[in-house]
Amino acid sequence: MELKLSEGQYALSDGRLDTVQGAEETVQRVLMRLTARRGTFWPDPDYGSRLYALGRVRAAQRAAAARLYVAEALQDEQGVSVGGVTYTPGGDGSAAVTVTLSLDGSGRETAVTVEL
Repeated sequence: MELKLSEGQYALSDGRLDTVQGAEETVQRVLMRLTARRGTFWPDPDYGSRLYALGRVRAAQRAAAARLYVAEALQDEQGVSVGGVTYTPGGDGSAAVTVTLSLDGSGRETAVTVEL
């Protein structure tokens, strides 16, 4: 069981810190790993992803780089396997990476999207 985060802040429920568990806890950990910049968390320099660097990759290679960066970020996450990674460029220079996950080998899938 972990503390619940909402938009980067601890979530409150009835004035108390809220928690998450099960699949919701796993999805929260995955989102944290994907959105944290790899190398910026000094206790564990391998924590996070390099998705922030996709803008430096040639446009034709960004989808493949996104798959590589997601696999790299989630390699230590127990009970999670990546089913697919989709890179979607936005018209304004932004982009989104959608990751389909299989959780705990149960065949249950969920998708998380990271806006870049």
